[in-house]
Amino acid sequence: MDFHDQHAMITGGSSGIGRATGRLLTRRGAHVSIVARRQGLLDEALNELESLRENPRQQLQAHSADVTDWEQAQRVVATLAAEGHPPDILINAAGFAHPGYFEELPLEVFRNTMDVDFFGTLYPTRAILPLMMKRRSGHIVNFSSVAGLLGVFGYTAYSAAKFAVRGFSDVLRAEMKPYGVHISVVFPPDTDTPQLHYENQFKPLETRRIAGSARTLSADQVAQALVRGIERRKTYILPSLDTRLCFLLSNGLTALFYWYFDRVIAQARQERQDCA
Repeated sequence: MDFHDQHAMITGGSSGIGRATGRLLTRRGAHVSIVARRQGLLDEALNELESLRENPRQQLQAHSADVTDWEQAQRVVATLAAEGHPPDILINAAGFAHPGYFEELPLEVFRNTMDVDFFGTLYPTRAILPLMMKRRSGHIVNFSSVAGLLGVFGYTAYSAAKFAVRGFSDVLRAEMKPYGVHISVVFPPDTDTPQLHYENQFKPLETRRIAGSARTLSADQVAQALVRGIERRKTYILPSLDTRLCFLLSNGLTALFYWYFDRVIAQARQERQDCA
């Protein structure tokens, strides 16, 4: 896939996997708009992207916004569209996790996690989809996790949010198929980012034992898998061998179910058209 003249909007683009993806797409010639809350980190990330630009025509921007706020998410998308650059690709990389024993976690952790991981995915998607549906093209990448494939000890809040993202993405894929809008969901394992360093402060012993058996990826490795997934229009982006094995063992018949669902949906849609 040629990313030249493609515009990618990346939430959580000031650090971690979002920032690594911005670097890679900038090197590939894409226009890149990064979105995050903290202006200082955004400015630092934008300066880095400017140093990597592939050609002088590339438009590289940073927008300060909280994507857990519907009004702010709408405003960013409206600003980009008004400038004549509605995003062709949306990468919802904003994320948050705070592990701990369920009975010890404050309820606000559950609300904050769902706000960032689920609603922070829903709001930008809801804001941008009408533009993509109208032109009948686009690609949205949502972030789940290995903890969205299997419930992981110590991650009651995070696993719940990431299972929600996975379910949301699966349904949205089917609904957007007639409009030419592709939906991907990426399942990163533990990745060496500031977020992981934050989580490590709070992981129960049992969680650390589980995590110790899996290889930690770099943000660049996940970004490379993500961009390959966009190029190949993958529904599920599985960045590591461990992740692929986990997916196959826990979701081996998923493709068969969705093949069947797609056939039923296509038949029902044809019936609706015949009756119209």
